[in-house]
Amino acid sequence: MKENYIISAFRETVKRDFAGRAQVLNEAFDGRLQSLRQENADASKEKQRHLEGQILPGIAAYETLQTVLAKEQALQTVHGYVEQHAQNFRRTLTKLLRLPGLYRLVPGIFASATKKHFGQSAGFAAKEYQTSGGVWRIDMTRCPYHDTCVKYGCSELCRCFCDSDDVSYENLHPQLVWHRTKTLGRGGDCCDFCFKIRGK
Repeated sequence: MKENYIISAFRETVKRDFAGRAQVLNEAFDGRLQSLRQENADASKEKQRHLEGQILPGIAAYETLQTVLAKEQALQTVHGYVEQHAQNFRRTLTKLLRLPGLYRLVPGIFASATKKHFGQSAGFAAKEYQTSGGVWRIDMTRCPYHDTCVKYGCSELCRCFCDSDDVSYENLHPQLVWHRTKTLGRGGDCCDFCFKIRGK
């Protein structure tokens, strides 16, 4: 079974906090993740990147932790996994953005990455407003993170992934503005993303 950051963090949690039940919990987690993978085996390669990377391990961890923790505690535990991952990513970005002038490329990189990794083939749908001239502004109207969490009855889990964006990008650089007023995972009708060079 492929390990990723959520899987590794889950195993560390049960080893540390539920040592006497660690084997049972790991087996329950593995079984649930396998079922989720089978149920989503027909997803596109592009969507599988998101399902495998975060969504399905997050659901499996959340459901399994609810057998030993209150629902809110389980949610906060998974939120912690995602938040820590985002903080690590932010530290990497912060180091890169120390290079003079590199911040100017960020909106364009986001525009390119959205087309490549967050397009229709991956289960996303977006309305573009501006993706050039130092501004990346789109409304994401469909998202597989939200759709999958809703499908499995855990829409509240999607907020973990929404929050990780803010952790990663808010106040990232003095010349970059990250702005978002709503997300699908927080009950909005879209995710109104905007990342721009200050003054644009």
